[in-house]
Parts: sequence; C-alpha cells; structure tokens
Amino acid sequence: MTRYVLAFLLISFCASMQAQKIVLKTDFDGNITEGSIEQLIQKIQVGHDVRVGWHLDFDEDKQSDLEHWVDADFISILNGHVFTQISPIYAQIPNPEIPQIEILESTKRWTAVIGTNGLLLSRYLINDVYNVEDKNIQKYLVDAATIKERRVATVWVVK
Repeated sequence: MTRYVLAFLLISFCASMQAQKIVLKTDFDGNITEGSIEQLIQKIQVGHDVRVGWHLDFDEDKQSDLEHWVDADFISILNGHVFTQISPIYAQIPNPEIPQIEILESTKRWTAVIGTNGLLLSRYLINDVYNVEDKNIQKYLVDAATIKERRVATVWVVK
C-alpha cells in the first residue's frame, strides 16, 4: 500500500512540475498585479516555453469581455519589457449573444505585438488593398490595415 501511495505522490509531483505557472499579470492600466517582469525574463532566457493571454475590455469598465491565449513563439526583450509577435490569424468576431466566435468569410488576417507594458499593437493584413476599385471600400480597408493601439490586461505563463 505504501508503495502505491509513494508512486501516486511521485506522479502528482511530476505532473505539477509540468503544469503552467503564472509568472506575470498586468491590469488594464498596465500595472503589475502579480509576479514580476524580471522573473519572466529569467524564465525566457533559460528556455521555458511561454504563453500569453490577454483580456479585452470593450465597454471600458475594467472587466474582461473577451480573453485570448497564444503561444509566444517570437519573443523580444527591450528595456526591461517582454514583447511577443502574434502569428497572423484569419479574422474572427465574437458574438456574445450565442456565445460564439465567428470566422469571417474573408482572406483578411490579423496580427499583433503584445507586451508586458499592457499594450497591444495590432493591424489587419489585407492583400491587394490598393487594387480595390471602389474608393470607399479601399479607404475602409486601408484604415483596417493601420496599426491600432489598445490597452489590455495580460497573463504570462511558463511551463
């Protein structure tokens, strides 16, 4: 019986070592609410995998309305902050009434850079925008491709 208990404890310990650990959280104002950027940088520099989650606040009440997560595949460290570039995804839109995340019938893709400073810089990637004949549609697409800045709450975790 003791052998089974020890085996269970060892398996539980190993599983917990593989679990993700929150290293840093920021709020919608970019303030650190948990952990430290220095600890995140140390984990990155020794090779830990990183995931970042961010919360969007559409109604500006400082409460999360939508949460996204992504692996931080391309990471930059600059002046004591961590940034990751998000690989392009096809455009989607949340429909909170259903709830459902809907994919758009479009080749439009979205990308961003998110940082421990709580800023999300994003834009749509639109092919051949200047070949669109309708100037009103072209103006709309050019605006969509312009970089937008948004404050987000972030969560940085490592394995």
